Amino acid sequence: MPSCRETGRTGRAGRAAAARVHSPVARGITIARITPQPPGPPGSESPATETPGTETPGTEAPGTEAPGTEPPGSEPPGSESLRELKLICMSNLLSTSKERVYFKDLMSRFLFVSQGWIEAYTPGRTAEELTGKTDFDVFTKAHASAAFADEQEIIRAGEPLVGRVERETYQGRPDAWVSTTKIPLRDDRGEIIGTFGISRDITPQITAEHALARQAGELSAQNERLRELDRLKDEFVALVSHELRTPLTSIIGYIQLLRDERAGGLDTDHFAEVIERNAERLLRLVGDLLFLSQMQSGQLMLDLRDTDLAGLAVEAVEEARPHAQRRHIVLDLSAGFVPRVAVDPTRIAQLLGNLISNAVKFTPEGGKVGVTLAVEDGEAVLSVADTGIGIRAADRERIFERFFRTEAATRRVIPGSGLGLTISQAIVEAHGGTITVRSDEAHGSTFTVRLPMGLGSSLRSRCCAYSASSGVRVAQTNPAPTARPGLTAQARSPV
Repeated sequence: MPSCRETGRTGRAGRAAAARVHSPVARGITIARITPQPPGPPGSESPATETPGTETPGTEAPGTEAPGTEPPGSEPPGSESLRELKLICMSNLLSTSKERVYFKDLMSRFLFVSQGWIEAYTPGRTAEELTGKTDFDVFTKAHASAAFADEQEIIRAGEPLVGRVERETYQGRPDAWVSTTKIPLRDDRGEIIGTFGISRDITPQITAEHALARQAGELSAQNERLRELDRLKDEFVALVSHELRTPLTSIIGYIQLLRDERAGGLDTDHFAEVIERNAERLLRLVGDLLFLSQMQSGQLMLDLRDTDLAGLAVEAVEEARPHAQRRHIVLDLSAGFVPRVAVDPTRIAQLLGNLISNAVKFTPEGGKVGVTLAVEDGEAVLSVADTGIGIRAADRERIFERFFRTEAATRRVIPGSGLGLTISQAIVEAHGGTITVRSDEAHGSTFTVRLPMGLGSSLRSRCCAYSASSGVRVAQTNPAPTARPGLTAQARSPV
């Protein structure tokens, strides 16, 4: 930048005061030649001493100059005073203003900064200290590089950048958001000699906008969940109505047959079996609804006992055998040696019943369902595999959701409440275990449950940790001092 050289009289108090307040202005910006001209009322005489026969500049006798012309190097009357006044005003404004104002040269080096800029970005430093510095001495490299690119583009194109929202990043202090305006700095001839700009802190506004946007997103997501729950509620009401109506219709019909005096000689045992089967179906549905209610309200109680998992598996298979036989489905159980485990036997039996009944229900006649029990990597592993219709990939992601029914189940009108797998997952996770599914629409599905083998405090602590977040309460009863061999069984239902 060219340095400031003043000619003429330089002892004016106004100019000296302005230079003392912010000397970087004088060093950084070229100021046109100033000819002293004291202000005064129109018609007043100049205080300068005049020699008889001479005229003070600007008061030549008429006719000495051509109309509309001035002597070379002269300036209009009062121009020096106006320049001094502008300099004083700018110096006072920028030394007291809280606005963040800066002036930079063509290389984006600071010429001058306002007091507000100093307080915001470099508290404790002075304007003189910042002269010649750049944004790289104040901000992070990324922010300073972006600002330098903006300013060089403004210098190249000569167009301002107005009201842009920027994120200012610092070293060792929180980031901030500002609204910034950057403008070309021009000299008296209109040539660009740098840039100047002003920034206003809008961090509170941006923070509030982000909070509102976040709240709006959360509200939208909540509304979407409510709509989904409303849809699930409608589906649940329709589903439960069907699940209740179908067995009740069957029960009522067979009871009417039994009471019909003309029904002599009918197979009353078969009637009683049908009534019992439908009553059990109703009982399971009510039990599932009660379980779901207890789980949601935090009233579900796990009663951990030293349990023989193989024995539970045998009982679950035997309970499902009549259904499998009616559909000519082969039902196998293979249980190796498994130490006794601290679990809630009632809930694990419910888990096995859900998985086995689902496998039988979704397997066509003549298919096969296999139940296995083993120990792998210190965990008890329960597996239920079938040769059924399988689960498509899109449905596998949602099968553990409440009331969810696969497209195949809906299309084939396979009965069910959509709660069995939700309950199964809750039981497994309450025991500190995991449940996964592997399925192929061409080869059936396999559900695998892994339960920790640890007895005593380690398992109880895992259960209680789950309970703290899910509302499940865990009790430990009947602890066994030692583990006993499990039951090895092979069961097969006839075709």
